[in-house]
Amino acid sequence: MYYKEFMARVFRSSILCGMVSMLCFGAAFAEDAPVKTAEEGIAPGVIHESYSWKTNYGPIVFEALKCDLNNPNLDLRLVAGRGEYTERATVSAMAQNTNATAMLNGDFFNMALEGAPIGPSIVNGSLASSPAVIQGIYSLGISGENVASIEAMSYNGSVTAQDGASFPIDGLNKTYYWHDPSGAESHTNTIQMYNDMWGSRSRGHANNTEVLVNADGIVEQISEGKTFPWEVPDTKTILQVNGTAETFIKAHCPIGSKLSIVSQVLPDKNWKFLVGGHALLVDNGAVVPYTKDLNALAGIRARTAAGVSADGKTLWFVCAEGRTGRSVGAHLSTLGYFMQSLGASRAVNLDGGGSTTMVLKHYMQDNYSTVIAPEGNGMMRPVVNGIGIYNSAPIGPVAGYDVTGPEEMVVGETVGFTISNATDNNYHKLAVNAGDYSITSVNGMGGSTGLYYLGLKPGTETLRFTEKNGATHERTIRILGEEGFTKLRLEADQFAVSDGNTLHLRLYGTKKDGSEVRLDPRVATWQLDGFAGSAESGTITVDSVGDAMGGTVTASIGGLSADYTLGNAAYDYLDLYVGEQGYTLNGSEQTLDQPPIIQNDRTLVPLRVITEALGGSVEWYGKYEPISIDYKGHHIELTIDNTRAIVDGDTVEMDTPARIAGDRTLIPIRFVSEHLGMNVEYDGATRCVHIVAQK
Repeated sequence: MYYKEFMARVFRSSILCGMVSMLCFGAAFAEDAPVKTAEEGIAPGVIHESYSWKTNYGPIVFEALKCDLNNPNLDLRLVAGRGEYTERATVSAMAQNTNATAMLNGDFFNMALEGAPIGPSIVNGSLASSPAVIQGIYSLGISGENVASIEAMSYNGSVTAQDGASFPIDGLNKTYYWHDPSGAESHTNTIQMYNDMWGSRSRGHANNTEVLVNADGIVEQISEGKTFPWEVPDTKTILQVNGTAETFIKAHCPIGSKLSIVSQVLPDKNWKFLVGGHALLVDNGAVVPYTKDLNALAGIRARTAAGVSADGKTLWFVCAEGRTGRSVGAHLSTLGYFMQSLGASRAVNLDGGGSTTMVLKHYMQDNYSTVIAPEGNGMMRPVVNGIGIYNSAPIGPVAGYDVTGPEEMVVGETVGFTISNATDNNYHKLAVNAGDYSITSVNGMGGSTGLYYLGLKPGTETLRFTEKNGATHERTIRILGEEGFTKLRLEADQFAVSDGNTLHLRLYGTKKDGSEVRLDPRVATWQLDGFAGSAESGTITVDSVGDAMGGTVTASIGGLSADYTLGNAAYDYLDLYVGEQGYTLNGSEQTLDQPPIIQNDRTLVPLRVITEALGGSVEWYGKYEPISIDYKGHHIELTIDNTRAIVDGDTVEMDTPARIAGDRTLIPIRFVSEHLGMNVEYDGATRCVHIVAQK
């Protein structure tokens, strides 16, 4: 993240800057301690932690990745831009391109040059860059024994010619810079080595001599006084030489000769992971003054850091968001104190400012979330490398899952549950097959089929969900009794019954929220009245109807009940409702053209519907013509608006004459009852006219 002017004096110690760091260090201890706000496992051996810190200069948001190196499935890798150095990429792009679970920015780099890390790096298992020759900077590594350490590292590189002459290699895949403290320019009088991780045609100085060496160490070509006009070929190496190094090549390394090349980072710990950093923030568990030049690093900025525990088995990667609405950023000393609070024995500053970004997939999330926004909510800066967390552990059986469903139900109700977010022990998201899951009633208050549960007793039930391989999940559900309903309702497909009939009634309950659900009939108490027989769990057996015109089935839950009327198959049943067009005939719903009405305190009903529905016939040829009715051996004649009627040849008086309403003839209900031989009742509460006639 440095410009060329800064690189000319890069990383030099400064007493003044040390004093500034000490002042900032003192301020950190005057502030409140950071508070953990969230925690989640995201990959084997990796926990994502969120922190907030209300400091005396503003709030700071920290996101940390805590890595357990004791976990054999921990997969931590360094990613080079778009696959090679000099080809920078954003943290988000690197995460997506490599299918990382989490990614954050890594090493410092010179933004003005090709784009290569300052420090050492291992990419795809091979050394991809060497540490710069600069005092006071540190790198993070993980050894072959899976122990992390933050150390000052150096490079051991050399070329030995076929005749035994040898010359040191100054660096691997480096842009030009100045050694510290000597001030020597990196690409003068040195050998700089480039392998196929270097993705640019531009290398070091264009007027330096270059040597192409194949995978077997054989010198294939030499370009004197200029660089090769192409990228480093796959599996091959280019040595760029200048001054005394060029003299060595000309004297000892002709085309066709074989070279022996050594390239390693010291101390040699069989490194499996390497990323470069800057100066220490914490040493031996104590926050330390920053020892490097702060001209480009001081102030309150977005920050990135890495820390290790004293035993080297716990590793933290931390980002502090800076200059956004929710987070001001951190001083370097504040960052050090935060790393100390996590438990880091040693911590190093990584590239920060506009490079600081962290993206990750939250637990069970398929898409990336930017948990640390770029500084100032700007665009993500393309950087040279990123530190990635991966999940390459083998996929195992279901170990955990989420259950979605109601927390409350009514007795007799069947409710369904949904399984989602199934994972194995290695945080792999697994497909959910509902058929692999079942429910068990722990308290014996109901039964289940698959993922459906039926509550048969009121109270608090514990449900145990079990996946076919044994993974369980428990949750409680409250089963409401009578208090969960506003009303009950019965329904059947059969209305009229005869001796020996069996029918099945359906029970429904309206819940407090207004929804109606079908209930298991076993939760109600059943009773049959009017007919001889039995009623149990919604099954009604009629032994004898006798002379009764009807019977009643009652279902009760506590003090709440519902009735269903049964008809005697020897009778017809007609229910009409004043002012309503809907009516029922023998339990079947029908529609009227003209509903019953009330005039002068008298209820008038449709003549034709009553007569024809119950087996009679009506003839009428006009308003002033008599109405002729034939019903079960009786002959009746009526005239509209005339109270006089003829019944079987006799004249009778009606208290209310027949009327016309909506082109339909209406007659008084009293006349129907007295002269058509029907049984008529009127329910004032429901405004229903009940008419029963023997067939």
